[in-house]
Amino acid sequence: MLVIGNAVLSLVISLTVVLVFERYRTSSASPAATSTLAEATAASALGESTPITALEATPAPVATYVVKSGDSLGSVAARFGVTLDALLDANGIDNANYIVVGQALVIPSGGTAPVPTHTPRPGPTLAAVSTPGSGESPIAIEAVMDPGEPALEHVRLVNRGTQGIALDGWVLEDEDGHAFVFPNLFLWRNGTVNVHTTSGNDSATDLYWGLTEAVWDRSDETIRLLNPTGEVMAEAQLGEPNAGP
Repeated sequence: MLVIGNAVLSLVISLTVVLVFERYRTSSASPAATSTLAEATAASALGESTPITALEATPAPVATYVVKSGDSLGSVAARFGVTLDALLDANGIDNANYIVVGQALVIPSGGTAPVPTHTPRPGPTLAAVSTPGSGESPIAIEAVMDPGEPALEHVRLVNRGTQGIALDGWVLEDEDGHAFVFPNLFLWRNGTVNVHTTSGNDSATDLYWGLTEAVWDRSDETIRLLNPTGEVMAEAQLGEPNAGP
């Protein structure tokens, strides 16, 4: 009987110690931690997932191009495989005809590696012609490129004045009766425009005549630029052909 009594007493003491320890451990737990654990358990029970912070995409590297002599926004856009409008928007440019040599252009997303393009062959040296009674104009006939090749030849005009000029109704002509009438185009200060003999889509920097035969196919030919009233505003004469590259 003494043995049984001692065993019962030991069991009671052990149970008392365990109960006291559990009460102490529960009262010592952080309310915040207990609350967080309960919320997480409830969320799991309801099938909710823990929010994951989205990672911001790393911006793609920005490509740039430095404008060179003879470039136009249209030619740069075509070279990189983007639209003219996209190039204008990417650079905050309102006037598609106003860029300067040395200007850095941002190539918008989606642009590709430069598309191999034809390098224009310099045409004959142009000699300025002084025409008695001709009007004063800052528009100059700067060059004829790839003369004699209908698909490539074009005349480059440049505005060397201090302000822009509206060219609507102006005429570019040769001595054989070929005449190109300018559409509604405003040529800004330092702006250039190329008049191509072949067909194409007009832009602020490139206009197309729509002919299938060469216009500038002989030396000593005179090129004239007339305003809408027929007054000669610029005149040049083809000289000796320049050596090609």
